[in-house]
Amino acid sequence: MMDHMTAAISEILPEITALRHELHAHPEAGFEEEWTSDRIARFLGEAGIACKRGYARGTGIVADIEGEGRKTIALRADMDGLEMQEESRLPYVSKVPNRMHACGHDGHAACLCGAAKILARHRERLRGRVRLIFQPAEEPVSGASCMVSEGVMNGVDAVFALHAWPALPAGHIGVRAGTIMAGASRFRITVHGKGCHGAEPAAGIDPVVAAAHITTVLQTVVSRELDPLETGVVTVGRIVAGTAPNIIPETATLEGTCRALTTEDGATLARSVQRIAEHTARALRATAEVEFQEVPCPPTVNDPRMVDLVRATIDATLGHDKSVEIARPSMAAEDFAFYLQKAPGALLWLGNAPGDGRPPASLHSACFDFNDETIPAALALLTGIATRFFQ
Repeated sequence: MMDHMTAAISEILPEITALRHELHAHPEAGFEEEWTSDRIARFLGEAGIACKRGYARGTGIVADIEGEGRKTIALRADMDGLEMQEESRLPYVSKVPNRMHACGHDGHAACLCGAAKILARHRERLRGRVRLIFQPAEEPVSGASCMVSEGVMNGVDAVFALHAWPALPAGHIGVRAGTIMAGASRFRITVHGKGCHGAEPAAGIDPVVAAAHITTVLQTVVSRELDPLETGVVTVGRIVAGTAPNIIPETATLEGTCRALTTEDGATLARSVQRIAEHTARALRATAEVEFQEVPCPPTVNDPRMVDLVRATIDATLGHDKSVEIARPSMAAEDFAFYLQKAPGALLWLGNAPGDGRPPASLHSACFDFNDETIPAALALLTGIATRFFQ
């Protein structure tokens, strides 16, 4: 069957590359992926694959390719872009102001479309069902939670996904059993003070000073409240306060994230952020209101048996030298973790570095672009995993 797959990949490669460029030019933020959802549904329909739409607030798509067998394997791709302005000069540069595909989701979705088309052509050879999941809103790490709560994992025996990884050579696959990415939770701290003229600070309560102290003290959480052998990160990425340089405002707002490699450490960080914000503000006569993301993203934990299956698939489809063992997890988060709570599976890193030796642009960079040279490897791996799993 692999010979058939190899020929099919070569045949559809120009089409999938063009689709990837089309998706790149039309990025949409989380839960707004209407154009993207329509385009993917049209592609699936033209490939003879019926799909169900309307998941996760409207833009999520699920499609099944039926083979002869009882087991079901799910393959997932995310579809959303980021709220940032693209700075590249690509011929397919984003046409949407302040939106771009800076994390490779255009490539993820295009590659899953390609794998779906190949598998559908050979459905008579499948010994089970392949479920395709096109998910919105991975960046706010809430799309997967919605999809799972709406039943897309019901009856699924295993689940897999790829993520572009610019630190790895193009066409190589990063694998790791166990935890491969951290869990994360976003927080917002609103510090309430009392506004006044900047010349008379004693007449007010300065929320900006309190916010500054909170930001500083939060940096002690990891160094003084986690076991030194554990890993965590607390980051304040945004502070908003005031309208003029000579006015002490009523409020100041901090936004950030907590990240940890275990659910327990994530809970510890969250409790510490709450306590530090409230008590530091109180010490400076202000008050602090702390809000956390409703559903925090858990760590992404790969099943060792499924990783073994992936290693065997890489050896058979790409070659043994294309497998890269990941030595330690990334502190970035991926909401694919929600699927892995429902079925064993694995998130795999798809090497995406440029082949010409240029330094790769990082994920979430205004110059990032998914490397089309990796598409054949992605198609071979996705179709290979799907067929090997049933064997």
